[in-house]
Amino acid sequence: MFLQLEGVSFSYPGSGCVLFSDISLSFHEGWTVVAGSNGAGKSTLISIAAGLIVPDSGRVRRSGEIVLCHQVFSGLEGDDWSYIFSGDNHVGMLKSTLSISDGMIEREHTLSGGEKKRLQLLAALARSPELLILDEPTNHLDAYSRDLMIAALRTFDGIGIIVSHDRAFASALSSRTLILDRGSGETVSIEDIPLPLPQALEESERRRRQGRAAYEGVLSAASSEQRIADRLRERSRSRQRDLSKRGLDRKDHDAKAKIDGARLTGKDASLDGAMRNHLSRSRQLEDRLASMDMPLMRKEGLSLPSGMRTPELSFPETTLRAGSYTLLVPSISVKPGSHIAITGRNGSGKTLFLRAFQEHLLQQGKGRYVLHLPQESLEEEVAALISSFLALDDEAKGGILSDMYRMGSEPSSLSSNSPSLSPGELKKLAIAMSRREGRSVLLMDEPTNHLDIVSMRIMERMFREDCRDMTMLLVSHDEAFLSACTDEVWSVEREGESGRLVMH
Repeated sequence: MFLQLEGVSFSYPGSGCVLFSDISLSFHEGWTVVAGSNGAGKSTLISIAAGLIVPDSGRVRRSGEIVLCHQVFSGLEGDDWSYIFSGDNHVGMLKSTLSISDGMIEREHTLSGGEKKRLQLLAALARSPELLILDEPTNHLDAYSRDLMIAALRTFDGIGIIVSHDRAFASALSSRTLILDRGSGETVSIEDIPLPLPQALEESERRRRQGRAAYEGVLSAASSEQRIADRLRERSRSRQRDLSKRGLDRKDHDAKAKIDGARLTGKDASLDGAMRNHLSRSRQLEDRLASMDMPLMRKEGLSLPSGMRTPELSFPETTLRAGSYTLLVPSISVKPGSHIAITGRNGSGKTLFLRAFQEHLLQQGKGRYVLHLPQESLEEEVAALISSFLALDDEAKGGILSDMYRMGSEPSSLSSNSPSLSPGELKKLAIAMSRREGRSVLLMDEPTNHLDIVSMRIMERMFREDCRDMTMLLVSHDEAFLSACTDEVWSVEREGESGRLVMH
């Protein structure tokens, strides 16, 4: 089995720019992770690999059956049922590994999001494909479902490609990472790094810093050579003025003789020679610069100073209810500047608690300090946020655009009078706006959903370094993210129809 991209180039019709130019990649047995920022071409790359998109030039060579699992699972189709209920021992083992019963399959439309993703993977693996491509397979999944999927995917012995920003998931399966980057241009560059995703990202940053240092070193050397040449040129001109007989008295034979003697020493020629040597070296270095790519080092995080007022928060002991489920919450006191991770299985009540906490703060009159970002924003909330941005003066808008750029987005996304923003960009806009409004309490449900890996790592550093004065309660299944930017963990534990919030 094999999958090869040979000299592939591709551009979207009417775009006027080349997305991929003469790329060649080979995939063999085992898993390869594809990562990069939104818009870097990850989905296009796997669509080309799967044969859903035909490249403008080059060719894709593959052998065996290929299955592509999209981000959104719309349900079992066609002959999925025959593969799943074939009675094959391998399929039976997959059902057990993924914790999927026949009864769950028969009521597929009532399954939870995590159960549906596991069913999607079962349908894919049941076909025993030689090539398997997964596009963001762990979005919205808790640790339990993710671990089941990892166990099942470890049984796959074909060629696998995963588009993912989930570092724990990717690292459990793969030690090869492709990092796609469009940089400041339109054409994608691809780094093929034989390391798991977290280490590959660090290696990519190290290479970028090293490349930037090398570029600046050559630039500095070229400037130095040019300055030396300029000084030598000026000294040569000064010497030529000193050796000129213009203005001398025609009868001043002694002065003329001295000038003639000085000319014979050849010092002016040596100056000109040295100047030409330095100019030559400067031009050589400039030619070298022209052949080098200048790695851009984006300033990251929020540009606002710290020192905002952050109130102490509290929540009384209470029992929250959602249908027949009850969640016991103890009395809570939160010190200003606390960064708290809230963990637990899907359906345990994390979101229930976060909403109740927000409502309590509003009742206490502390709503002006609070920014609550749910997993999915309502249309009216999105419209209000964009309207608030558009109502700002030019200076304030410039500050917001600067913060958006420092969080990994391009200012062009907000350049029109009716901007259309992705869910990830909306999160960044809300955070940037709230900081300028003096909001210092952040309640965020699944902050890494809809964020690419670049923006995710920027947000980690921003929460850890720029937002030390903020109080944050973050609900997330992303253990790496929580570990990077929180210092306290609360867990929501559920047994049957009752649960409790535990502060560790």
